[in-house]
Amino acid sequence: MCPTNVSPEFDRQRQIYEDTEDLAQRIVELEKLLSLAPRHKGAERMVADYRKKLAKLKAELAKRREQERARRSGGSEEGAVRKEGAGQVCFVGVANSGKSALINAVTNADLTVADYPLSTPSPTPAMMPFEDIKIQLVEIPGLFEGATDTSIGRQSLTIARNTDCIALVVDLSQDIEWQMRIVLGELDKARIRLNREPTAVRIERVGSGGLVVYGKQFYQGNIDEVYEYLRARRITNVIVRFQKPATFDQLVDALDASVAYVRALIIATKGDVPGSAEAFEELRREYGDRFEIVPTSAVKGENLDAMKWALYDHLDILRVYTKVPGRKREDRPLVLPEGSVVEDAARKIHKELFVKRFRAAVIYREDDRIKRRQVGLSYPLQDGDVLQLMHR
Repeated sequence: MCPTNVSPEFDRQRQIYEDTEDLAQRIVELEKLLSLAPRHKGAERMVADYRKKLAKLKAELAKRREQERARRSGGSEEGAVRKEGAGQVCFVGVANSGKSALINAVTNADLTVADYPLSTPSPTPAMMPFEDIKIQLVEIPGLFEGATDTSIGRQSLTIARNTDCIALVVDLSQDIEWQMRIVLGELDKARIRLNREPTAVRIERVGSGGLVVYGKQFYQGNIDEVYEYLRARRITNVIVRFQKPATFDQLVDALDASVAYVRALIIATKGDVPGSAEAFEELRREYGDRFEIVPTSAVKGENLDAMKWALYDHLDILRVYTKVPGRKREDRPLVLPEGSVVEDAARKIHKELFVKRFRAAVIYREDDRIKRRQVGLSYPLQDGDVLQLMHR
């Protein structure tokens, strides 16, 4: 199968690949082998054969993972946390990373703070006041390597995959790289993608027409592997649209309905301990391009207001206050998703009534050059807007 003029590195890697039995590692070794393959015409058939093998291996791995997720999904709903407040944030970290102390510092909760593992035995909610709303914080029991294979781990990560935001809690007095490897690894195994763009790849199932791929220029790899992978998975009659630069892993995620895309940030705890400044710089250097990082100290109460604002910003919500002509605005706001328009607020007030009888709306906006303006249903709202609806 192999041409005689392959490099010694290729021959050595081919032997490693053939001796590897673990499926996931076999994929890794085959990808390394392909990266070392010769580029001349005589090797084209060999490379094509290896690509087909790679597609089949990836399809088999995806199938096994789907079967494993199906097996795990039969777990109990015991310990589920009902969402409350304007939004929900899950605090996720290894044991003793400071999650309980941090939540106690910004809520009225009295969670157990201890220096032994699993002092929080199940997901525990608490309400954090933030200006004129409340945000639900949920402490997830400390993660460890293999947590996704345990009942408490599956229960906790099910809550995390359905939350509005994940706060990765990192202890500046412990090894940074070890903590991040554990936490990010377990979230990844649970099919939770953090700060990942879900619209890079769009999948459309169709009744006929075979495999059609648009936006091939955005695919970061050899487009042949896309067709080979889909055929190996026996996926037919589908349109794949690469709408932004995308990798093979993003294609696999787009085909998997169980993948959850969640906004996330890092909360660095114990900023008062010796060496914390150096540890924070390491954390910022390694992960600052992917996550916003907020340093805190629950013991000294440092930077807790900044943490509250960061959590609020990551919920992607806005507050709108309603007003009746001749009166002050209401104290309690409507909480809407970021990007909402006047019609969304009208529907939340009285479903169809305000929309059907809508005549106009007046927006009062303190930080705008025009403090008062008359607008229509499609006008975009901003956080802190005061809204007066007029109807027929």
